Amino acid sequence: MDDSIIINNDDDNDTTDRSDEIVTDMISLIHSTTHSSYVTCSQLSSKLISYLSQIRFNNNQWNDLEKAVERFDQSDDHPDLRRFRQLIETISTCSNDCEERNYTLGRDANALFESICQLQELLQSHVNLNCTLLSKVIQQKDIRLLLADLMNLTGMNVGHQIHGILCNIVHLLCQIDQMFSISNVIDHPIVSNCIRIIQTSENTKSTVISALRLLTDLLLTNEPFPVHSYGQLSNCVFLKSIFDLIENNGEDDELVLTLIKFILSLNLRFDYPHENPIMLTLVAVNEQISCRELIERLILLFNRSVDPIECKTMNSVIKFFKDLFGDGGTTSDALLFDSDRRLIVEIISRELADRSITDERTTEYLFLLELIFRSRSITSETCTRIDDLQTSFRAHLYAENCLKENRLIINEILRQHNWLTTNDMPFYL
Repeated sequence: MDDSIIINNDDDNDTTDRSDEIVTDMISLIHSTTHSSYVTCSQLSSKLISYLSQIRFNNNQWNDLEKAVERFDQSDDHPDLRRFRQLIETISTCSNDCEERNYTLGRDANALFESICQLQELLQSHVNLNCTLLSKVIQQKDIRLLLADLMNLTGMNVGHQIHGILCNIVHLLCQIDQMFSISNVIDHPIVSNCIRIIQTSENTKSTVISALRLLTDLLLTNEPFPVHSYGQLSNCVFLKSIFDLIENNGEDDELVLTLIKFILSLNLRFDYPHENPIMLTLVAVNEQISCRELIERLILLFNRSVDPIECKTMNSVIKFFKDLFGDGGTTSDALLFDSDRRLIVEIISRELADRSITDERTTEYLFLLELIFRSRSITSETCTRIDDLQTSFRAHLYAENCLKENRLIINEILRQHNWLTTNDMPFYL
């Protein structure tokens, strides 16, 4: 073999080793200075190297440094992976010790608090960077057993603040690995613990928000809950506590919006308005709670065409209003003012005018409009958008590319409410 080839290979290996050493030192230096997670430090190192590459330097050497950063990020011995394991092992030990001491912490209190705070910070940094590095370890069986111990702490006497941080940790874990929520969380007692946390008046706002966010995560998986947990979620006493929180915290936008997201995500689970526990509870508690804060917030979201949970299959706000009107008017009559109904119709009229004939979302608006008219709560005397609606109906019925379902809904509206028809409006097309 040519001696020059051997020498070149040795040189390449030396260059790679040197590049790895430089990057590791750089990342360690940033970490020791900023106390950020290693994944953050490695990304900052990559940006620094990219910037420094603009300086006159040997191209091959810079390429080696870039590859060294990639190798660091993909390493199975990544410092963040080691740190993650160390933290959850500590938390698991505290959980097991707590269980042995009749669910009280004792001397482990400081160790537990420090560990969960550090774990929360680590997970948050990964979520902020859309980093999936931890997902491969979360899926490991031994890690999931340790995380089960972590979740068990939400049912122990460890303090309201710790309960909130634990719920947020599980929320972050679900964001990093969506399968974790389905395979490990939805069947865990943490669901019942979250419900209890929300109903406990002594809990702080941040703790309640963390529990709500986790439940919302689980609801949006569209996976079935255990019968017991599902019964708790749809229990009228629990739902009343949610409505109470909304009405009594109107000035706290973060809390109210989180509560509304939970209600909207839960409402997606129910197909029939007559059997929907949310609607039934709203009617049942109407004399005790006005629910005006909830209704006004939902109308505001509807007016802005905002779905706060960004549901992929349907608009959750429209779904809520469809359920309000879907029981023949019982719920809407109890909760809505005449001005609310008129405003909803005005919003629908605007959306129909602004949207393309082929926009599938128009079907949801038309279906809601048909339900409102069917409830007889809007008449020719109270409807302020007759001309606009007629213009939209005419445009749809004359358009060759009008969606078939939209055409059927419009024709049904016109059959039932002839005051919306005009002489030049085609029927049954």
